[in-house]
Amino acid sequence: MKTVGLRSIVLYILLFAFLGGIGWLVVNLFIQGSQWAMQPYNGHIYIDGSMGDVEDRDGNILAYTEDGSRKYSDSETARRALLHTVGDTEGYISTSVQYTLQNKLTGFNPVFGLNRTIFSSLGSTVKLTLDSNACTAAYNAMEGHNGGAIFYNYKNGNILCKVSAPSYDPLNVPENIDSDPAYKGAYLDNTLSGSFTPGSIFKLVTSFAAMEKWPDTWTGLTYSCAESEDIGGSNITCLGYHGDQDMQAALGNSCNLYFAKLANDIGAADLQKSAGKLGFNKPLDFSSIEIAESECNLSGANANQLGWAGVGQYTVLVNPYQMMTVMGAVANGGSYVQPRLTEDGGLFGGLGSSGGISLMSQAQANNLKTMMRSTVSGYYGDWLFPDGLNVCAKTGTGEVGETREPNCWMVGFCDSDSYPIAFAVLVEESNNSLGAAGGVVNAVLSELIS
Repeated sequence: MKTVGLRSIVLYILLFAFLGGIGWLVVNLFIQGSQWAMQPYNGHIYIDGSMGDVEDRDGNILAYTEDGSRKYSDSETARRALLHTVGDTEGYISTSVQYTLQNKLTGFNPVFGLNRTIFSSLGSTVKLTLDSNACTAAYNAMEGHNGGAIFYNYKNGNILCKVSAPSYDPLNVPENIDSDPAYKGAYLDNTLSGSFTPGSIFKLVTSFAAMEKWPDTWTGLTYSCAESEDIGGSNITCLGYHGDQDMQAALGNSCNLYFAKLANDIGAADLQKSAGKLGFNKPLDFSSIEIAESECNLSGANANQLGWAGVGQYTVLVNPYQMMTVMGAVANGGSYVQPRLTEDGGLFGGLGSSGGISLMSQAQANNLKTMMRSTVSGYYGDWLFPDGLNVCAKTGTGEVGETREPNCWMVGFCDSDSYPIAFAVLVEESNNSLGAAGGVVNAVLSELIS
């Protein structure tokens, strides 16, 4: 009897292990089935033409299947500009449409797989919200520099332009892509998966923190700039001698000493808390894609470190997608509309135009808008952008080390009912924010309004 009981226990263990394995397989089939089906060795996906097209908002075909292989735009520049959005055939770019929307493009479902039935069809077309010509314009304007550019309609959430570099031609993948330093990070979408030293664009965050701490008196905050000053035992330097100035003038002058002193008066805890309200130090996601965190961790920072943090240096990092949504909130009276990349909503639908996420009060948004508009009209010059767009913006120069040129940024939006466009542009290793990042903004806006 003991032998029979032992055999029963063994059989039950084997039964439970078998059922557990079946359960694991079923769960993973639903979760990862489309990725298994899309592996390069499943060549019939391309041979029978079952994988759908990818189109831009104007119906221009960006990817399609022909003669048993995946094809892309006729223009090599367009293929490079759209690589990180459309994707590659090998599936190395995991944030791309061809990777994240595999189910839709192939018609895969976990019950029927890739078989065409009365319940499922193959090869659905994915129509994107972006303008491929604007993406090409952004890529060209970056002039070979690495970085990222992302623009969206802050009223309905449509992403209009999304470009990352370094890039490569998906039809002619370089043989040395994994060994050539020029292609380092080529599989990474900088707009979604990168975080970078922001420089002076972070002064907008410091300004917001002051409005949070002193809602009734922030406009009266005045500090003096003598170009260089010891703060916390080491000098903080500025690019000019600005004298006494208020926040509006300091933002236009991009005065480091003003915002370093302001950050110390705000305090590390309150500055970090205010940054958190704008999306720093917390996970963000773009549908199923996890966005790289923007970071503002000031615990233990001394006065000098806090001063540098207030001007976007120290350990502060910013993600372009996150900063674009902050600009959308400023433009939209405090709330941003969730960005989307597909016309029909789909996996990247988000909130669309049906709702928004509040980051700040309407009064705070209006205050920042007024200062940013004054910065453009009074300091940069409206000549930098196409006529009539009423651009509100801030540049930034993020120092990344003595052996490298800085990161150049421009973030902002068009205060325009006809062209409600918010943006964040990063051009790496180019010591000219207005010319480099501003040039990308001008090129994209010019294309979008043409």
